[in-house]
Amino acid sequence: MALFRRFSRPAGGETHIEATDARQGLRGRHVLWMLVASTALAVAALFGSWMFRAGDLAAADASRTPTAAEVQAAGAPVR
Repeated sequence: MALFRRFSRPAGGETHIEATDARQGLRGRHVLWMLVASTALAVAALFGSWMFRAGDLAAADASRTPTAAEVQAAGAPVR
């Protein structure tokens, strides 16, 4: 493990780690996979919620009220 070799203790002394090294996080494949997995779960949750309410959305679209221009185009009088 490269991390442990980088900060290994000298024989009989204390370890001195620079402040910058102590604050830095490690990047790598685990970060990439965490981002990919969380994005996939977010997409799945949004798609699942959309599918759960798809019937309500279709009913709302079917019962929408026509606009005044659509009524006039159909030849009906506008009130």
